[in-house]
Amino acid sequence: MNDVIVGNVCSLCAMVTDSISGTRKKHSEILAVQIISQFFYGAGSIILKGYSSTAQNVVAVLRNLAAMKRIKSRTVEWILILLGVVLGVLFNNRGLLGWLPIAANLEYSIAVFRFRDKERSLKLAFLINMLMYSVFSFAIMNYVGVVANIVTAVTTGVFLIRGKEQEPVGPAAEGTERAGTASEDGGASNE
Repeated sequence: MNDVIVGNVCSLCAMVTDSISGTRKKHSEILAVQIISQFFYGAGSIILKGYSSTAQNVVAVLRNLAAMKRIKSRTVEWILILLGVVLGVLFNNRGLLGWLPIAANLEYSIAVFRFRDKERSLKLAFLINMLMYSVFSFAIMNYVGVVANIVTAVTTGVFLIRGKEQEPVGPAAEGTERAGTASEDGGASNE
């Protein structure tokens, strides 16, 4: 029972940081705060024996770091995506439910690399990710994680609704950007 309590405390810390990430506007800020939450979720998943999730947390940190560094290598992107799937399968100790973190990470990784600077697209993908993780969290008795994921999904959803006129979601948004637009720090990017 102590493991359940400690794992849930780790998830409480992750909940706070994930909720903060849903309120950030800049791509780099969203990803930086999510890196912190991944460490907390990873610790909780190890304690609660949800190893496919822990593997995804490690890959998520690497993915977010690559995105923050604006690494634009398709090779790196696919290596990270495949690493998530392979590690998830290797460490899956929960059967079919153990595939939820793998699918969630796959979906979000593709979104991070596909919709690099599109706040709304990134938040929508994050919302979907949180819903998948809420089911897995329940299965491993990570009750704080369930609440965290649902609260984060709702928080992110609210910010999506509030800002819906500011940026289109998904592939339709691609035509609205032009090459060489200003990056977050005011410098030019080569996207």
